[in-house]
Amino acid sequence: MRHTKTSMDCTINALDHQGRGVCHPNGKTVAVPFTLPGDVVRVALRGKQKGVHRGAIEEIITPSPDRVQPPCPFAGRCGGCPWQMMDGAAQIRHKRDRIADALRDIPHPPIPDPIPSPDQWYFRNRMDYAVGADGSLGLREPGKWWEVLNLETCLLMSQPAVACMDAFRAWMRTNAIAPWNTRTHEGFARALVLREGKHTGERMAVVITAAPPQSTAAGTFPGSDALVRALAPHCTSVLWGVQSRVADVSFASHYETLLGSPVLHEELHIADDPPLTYTIPPNAFFQTNTRAAEQLVATVREYAALTPTETLVDLCCGVGTFAIALARDAGRVIGVELEESAVAVAQENAHRNGVEHAEFHHLPAEQWLFPNATVDCLIVDPPRSGLHPNTRASILANPPRRIVYVSCNPHALAEDLRVLGERYKIARIQPIDLFPHSPHVETVALLT
Repeated sequence: MRHTKTSMDCTINALDHQGRGVCHPNGKTVAVPFTLPGDVVRVALRGKQKGVHRGAIEEIITPSPDRVQPPCPFAGRCGGCPWQMMDGAAQIRHKRDRIADALRDIPHPPIPDPIPSPDQWYFRNRMDYAVGADGSLGLREPGKWWEVLNLETCLLMSQPAVACMDAFRAWMRTNAIAPWNTRTHEGFARALVLREGKHTGERMAVVITAAPPQSTAAGTFPGSDALVRALAPHCTSVLWGVQSRVADVSFASHYETLLGSPVLHEELHIADDPPLTYTIPPNAFFQTNTRAAEQLVATVREYAALTPTETLVDLCCGVGTFAIALARDAGRVIGVELEESAVAVAQENAHRNGVEHAEFHHLPAEQWLFPNATVDCLIVDPPRSGLHPNTRASILANPPRRIVYVSCNPHALAEDLRVLGERYKIARIQPIDLFPHSPHVETVALLT
């Protein structure tokens, strides 16, 4: 039933690849964030993109059987946990279905349920909180890139992380620090990035700002001493990075250490083996859910099934997470990584963990041509966009005996498998839920 020119009632009957509920009133396709299949809702239309209308909930007329009461007061607005109002069993079911849908035209074995995250709350070891033009600090609402929700609590990381956020906001107010405005590209404070060692207890705060005034002494910025005093009770280290680009990104090419260590340390506890310790620079990628990452590494290790005479290549190796964890099973280990700072750290991590038969190369994955090596097992853990076409071509030209593909995007995985299917088939597959309360899911596939 239509109520106004932009308001209508509809029944949500599916989820799209972004995790939004989808309905089809009056022949329209409408995507509505924070809705679930089975919801009957009144929605207001908020524009159209690529043939899909974006809807906003005006009223939940009849809730889905899978709808639950979310514990966070910002649920239904914040983009950090868009499925917080969905029952956990339903989340697992929809994540499995999302993978099955992406692979529907590709031969594959039965897809099991994702392995649940050991922690449902306070599981993340990294959060990037944006600064809003009004001095708010938090995450954005879906579809509102210009606004930041001022999160007074957040269940994704830890209680001490929330204390860091409170201290940072107070520092901005007390010291009259100008917040960054994404519309005008003016202001100073841009983001607060927090990283935690869940097993080590370390906590790093990385403050991203615009360039300081030219009159400022090198290595400092207005209010820097007060910032360190504010964050020191809650953090083991405080770093500062400058981001002068207009783009809304929370990293820098160089960091000043204002307190503590310039790097974070974390451990992975895998099965009954001694813990592995990793050094993590501020820009380096590390699996975001530490305890679920331990399940991920264990699965990759099982699928790789290496023997002491075999060669392992880990493309997109980061700080050496998989390469080092699997090195105990292999005769030779080669890591390839684009981020230059991570390469030296990966070598350091190898030595730290007693791995002396690993080598790491600073190179884009698409430029690695498998020189002078018979690769028994290849691990690929590409970004959300999937493998570069040149990487796929190199794999097909010099096919490893088996591939363990770690994917954070089922559709990119499917695109790559359609190409790699020329030489490979999926022998095993296992999803892992690294990101509860969101549509994201990790998939491990063994290709033979």
